[in-house]
Amino acid sequence: MLLDRLSRITDQLRSSVADLDPETLSGPDAAKLLDAFAEIERLASAGTLLAAGRVESSNVWRRSGHRSAAAHVAEVTGTGIGPAISTLETARHLGSLPATDEAVRQGRLSGTQVKEIAGAAILQPDAERALVDAAGQQPLNVLKLRCRRVRAAGQDQRATYEAIRRARYFRNWVEDNGAVRFDARLTPDEGARLVAVVAAETERLAAAARAAGVDEPRKALAADALVGLVGAGAGARDDVGARDDQSRAGANTSRGAGSGSDGPSARPSAGVPRVESGCGGPAATVHVRVDHAALVRGHVEPGELCEIPGIGPVPVEVARRLAVDSVLNVLVTDGVDVTAVAHAGRTIPIALRRALVERDPECVVPGCSVSEHLEIDHTVPFAEGGPASLDNLARLCHWHHYLKTHHGHLLERSDPADGSVRTWRWIAPDDPPVVPGHILRSG
Repeated sequence: MLLDRLSRITDQLRSSVADLDPETLSGPDAAKLLDAFAEIERLASAGTLLAAGRVESSNVWRRSGHRSAAAHVAEVTGTGIGPAISTLETARHLGSLPATDEAVRQGRLSGTQVKEIAGAAILQPDAERALVDAAGQQPLNVLKLRCRRVRAAGQDQRATYEAIRRARYFRNWVEDNGAVRFDARLTPDEGARLVAVVAAETERLAAAARAAGVDEPRKALAADALVGLVGAGAGARDDVGARDDQSRAGANTSRGAGSGSDGPSARPSAGVPRVESGCGGPAATVHVRVDHAALVRGHVEPGELCEIPGIGPVPVEVARRLAVDSVLNVLVTDGVDVTAVAHAGRTIPIALRRALVERDPECVVPGCSVSEHLEIDHTVPFAEGGPASLDNLARLCHWHHYLKTHHGHLLERSDPADGSVRTWRWIAPDDPPVVPGHILRSG
């Protein structure tokens, strides 16, 4: 009987974990053990999902005294009501998604992956197989972005955007030790602008910290950037009010550039930057990827995209609105043929840079999800005649770029003939050689 067999397996697993002493394992054995436990976790997640669906449909939760099936699942799994509701929704979808159901039962999908895929594929069943395949080849954040694209294609984007706008909020609370915490829900464009402004100011603070020899975590500098920008915004409003008062009093407020606090580059206090909010320059740089036909037409058709990379789809009219008060970098997909862009020098042309950002939203090394401060790598080194072309470039994080350039690590790239997802393999110097394949040399 299944329950008896699972009970024996559980007892054996419990005993194995109790006897496990990680310090006695070699590195390779620890890696193999990690793989084994990860597979067990995926299979257990699959079993939990399937059993939870039956708990709901059988109404057994009523007999056990729970207020809902979600409450029953939450108590047993030790999660909250929200995750339990999500689990039950996913379980309901599985019956209509055969490829996802098969992958779940084989232990090929984590709980998070299956929830993302099911939520998107139930709206666009034709995309199901591609999403399941992508789950085995791409990091979770890339899979989530693909699922957001699929969900957007199966929904009214304007209605979805307006629903997010109506549900927007900003909350704050104080922890027991006095620390102030925040939580916010914003539309994709407003969120992207906020992130862009904070990121730009964080860069400025990081450069100043390096120059001063101060070692601060980037997340701490980001917090400083947010606080500084809020203060700068208040200072800018105070300056505007003061100038209005002076104008009403007939005072002459005209000054030379840089001579005081009234110029566009003024600072309300030393070391705090002015936020140029509608008076002297754009507030942020936001990147948008949009199909040319959609940009002209004003809305997307099936197969077209209008999205903020790393965040997700937005209505075309939102992208147009961003251009009013932000620097809007647009990658128009059928404008310049970016696949053919090349350059004789080492400098990467802007069209090619944008194409790389679109193709490689994060470090291409498998398992690396770093998406900020990526570096462009010449796969065939520039000194050896490697061109500045899309096929000879890839974006890597600083760490993997360093290993590839100075420590003999390699990338193997696969470009499937059927046009499916490009895959990469990271090869350490002591890994066995792999042939055939397209080996990208360090550079």
